[in-house]
Amino acid sequence: MLIDNTLFLREYYPEVRNNIQEYEKDINTNRITVLESKAGIKTIQYETDEQRQLMVHSKYDPIKEADRIISSHKEKITDDTHVFFYGIGMGYHVEKFQELFPKHSYSLYEPVPEIFLTLAEQRTLNSIITKNISNLYIDTHETESNGYLQEFNSSNQSIHFIILPSYENIIKEKIDRFNEKIKNVIQSRRTALGTNMSFQRLWVANSLINFKEVLNTPNMFRDIDSNHFAGKPAIIVAAGPSLAEDIEHLRYIKENNLAYLFSVGSAINSLIEYDVLPDAVCTYDPGVKNHLVFKKMVEKDINHIPMLFGTSVGFETLRNYEGPKVHFITSQDKTSTYFLDEQLDVTQDLIMDSPSIAVMTFQVLNKIGAGPIIFAGQNLGYLHDRRYSEGIEYDFIKSEVSENEMEKAITTTDVYGNEIKTNVSFNNMRLGIEHYAKLYAGNYINTTKGGAVIDGIPFQSIEEVIENVLIQPIEKTAWWNEINSYNKSKFIHQEEHLKQSIHKFKDLVAQFKTLIKSMASTVELRNKTSMESLFVQFDKLYGEINQNTYYANFLSFYIRVYVEFMVNELRRAVKEKDPLERGEKIARLFDNFMVQCVQGSGELEQLINSNLINEEDI
Repeated sequence: MLIDNTLFLREYYPEVRNNIQEYEKDINTNRITVLESKAGIKTIQYETDEQRQLMVHSKYDPIKEADRIISSHKEKITDDTHVFFYGIGMGYHVEKFQELFPKHSYSLYEPVPEIFLTLAEQRTLNSIITKNISNLYIDTHETESNGYLQEFNSSNQSIHFIILPSYENIIKEKIDRFNEKIKNVIQSRRTALGTNMSFQRLWVANSLINFKEVLNTPNMFRDIDSNHFAGKPAIIVAAGPSLAEDIEHLRYIKENNLAYLFSVGSAINSLIEYDVLPDAVCTYDPGVKNHLVFKKMVEKDINHIPMLFGTSVGFETLRNYEGPKVHFITSQDKTSTYFLDEQLDVTQDLIMDSPSIAVMTFQVLNKIGAGPIIFAGQNLGYLHDRRYSEGIEYDFIKSEVSENEMEKAITTTDVYGNEIKTNVSFNNMRLGIEHYAKLYAGNYINTTKGGAVIDGIPFQSIEEVIENVLIQPIEKTAWWNEINSYNKSKFIHQEEHLKQSIHKFKDLVAQFKTLIKSMASTVELRNKTSMESLFVQFDKLYGEINQNTYYANFLSFYIRVYVEFMVNELRRAVKEKDPLERGEKIARLFDNFMVQCVQGSGELEQLINSNLINEEDI
């Protein structure tokens, strides 16, 4: 390696330098041959595992080739595009990009360490790795980097890929894995963004409104004796189209007390239709239509079944149901975690928000020691062109899958090895179940005929389960009939502290607005020295607002999409070297963010004030 490159990497990318130093003897540079192109420019040839000799760059004129590569991407690069280079090679196309787009940010990923080492031996890196670079990723000889995935998880910019064309032949399998990882992380981010956008306000609002119900119902983990369930079979009854086929088997199980039946989501409607009432109904959806799932149950005055609810559930669901209730605190409930802070064991008492109530209930049953945990009606895909079992019909969503949905469907494998249609939502539910199956590693069975394969949960027909597993009746008692044990003595003090922090937050907003005006005028005056002192004030205010109780526990979650956008943009803005440009970006960013804070806080304060705890609630 050139001495200049050794010093450069040691100063700016010590981890890359250390990896090369540690594994240099293992990097097989014998694969690489440095050649002189017809144009007199260095090029390289790579030998594949199959001993094919492939050119990384043109053997005639690598510079002209680089020009053609970047020209083919020019129209897709806008003013705000971040460019991600997959494959650096000798860096000619990167230099051409810098020439045409001198102000654009970019990232470099070299998946072939032998090629990067060859580059570092032949050319100085500082002509390729400039001030505009955001990240440099180099695979080691043993592992593929995953660090780049964070860029796609947090960047607000449009990211454009430029893959060095020769790599499509040199490392096709690596590129396929790279594309799959990128596709998955983008899909996950879109799903998370859509979920947060839809529910950010509902999670906070429901948690505030439901808190009085939380104080008057037992906690599933703190107040309910887990011995009611430990070592006893429990069936999670979901609403998939296979449910109707197994309904008589579930009736037999219920009548003979062979297992607990936990109905999740819409399954209760099918169970009511067939008169097989479960031992508990489970719900967590924060949506405004969630209460409609239980409309049939309420209208038929079925009010003896305990409702196991996540504390951020749509508040109408709890208001409408007059039967016994038991709660579990969800990771989206910031009201309970604020008021019950010292009383909660985060690992035991909190249930992580998940793509479906089945995944939430799966967590609950694992924590209380039920076993085996059995899934019924958990299709996680379409069957006979239906998404729900017979007996489940809503005005707001059809049980039958539309032709348009079928066209957009993705595929997965069913328990018999056949290909079936599903959607992204069902697929995320499956991944959620698989995650917790791996985490808890209990005894699990999937009885869903024609349902998707769930890794870690083997398929066994319900007939076989009845014959071989559910062979002894279990004792069932009124397990839900317990008293809430929260210590409420500090609640009034915490409420007063919250009110004070709201006033303090308003003061911080006023200070921020003044600071933003000062930054804007300093930019106009081109006073870099004054701007540096304003950055000190900004850091202090930004730290204070993040530590403010009201903002940290309530408002930042109420407007979480805007907070996430702001944090990502701020991370990008502070990298700006010129203090005036940095100040202008920060001022513009926080001017918009303060608007969101004020608007969100106006709504949130009303919610807090109308749902304050009083002495009678305690």
